[in-house]
Amino acid sequence: MDDQGMYEAHETQETRQSPEIRLQDDLRKGYRLAALIGVLMIGSVLVYAVIAELIKESNAPFQGFIQMSDIAMLRNVLLVVAAVEFIVIPVLNRVMLSGTVPPRSASASGQHLPEIKRLISSAFVTYALCESVAIYGLVLFLLNGNSSDLYLFIILSVLLFTVYFPKYSRWEAWFKARGKTAGRGGA
Repeated sequence: MDDQGMYEAHETQETRQSPEIRLQDDLRKGYRLAALIGVLMIGSVLVYAVIAELIKESNAPFQGFIQMSDIAMLRNVLLVVAAVEFIVIPVLNRVMLSGTVPPRSASASGQHLPEIKRLISSAFVTYALCESVAIYGLVLFLLNGNSSDLYLFIILSVLLFTVYFPKYSRWEAWFKARGKTAGRGGA
């Protein structure tokens, strides 16, 4: 079969796919993208620990760049902010995923892209909030040089990532709840 024939066979197979299979494929692709970005962001949180250790080693004995008398109060405020984020993330996800999605394009492939983009955007906002907790720890470390502050906030950040990392089954359930079908293996 020549190249043109292979292209036509693939195109015919693509256009014969049921909307259910196309949705499943699009949803999986979107989920894989969101999961990859999430894993990379978790990796960046771990890079903060490496950066801190390098700073400590190159500036030994490292006692922070700015000595603050109220560092304990700042630490407590940031711990409260982290706790609030734990509560805000699911609420924010519900808000982002509720409501109507703008009208879809008429194309057969990618017809669910606005909904999938909404799921991906929700995942990215979740990741940003989870990572921000680690950044609080990095800021505290840079201020006072206390590694335990950094590691406490990194642990809290990884905990948030663990609890709120998107799950494919939830993405499928979201589509089903919206009157779409995205079940495994068909309608």
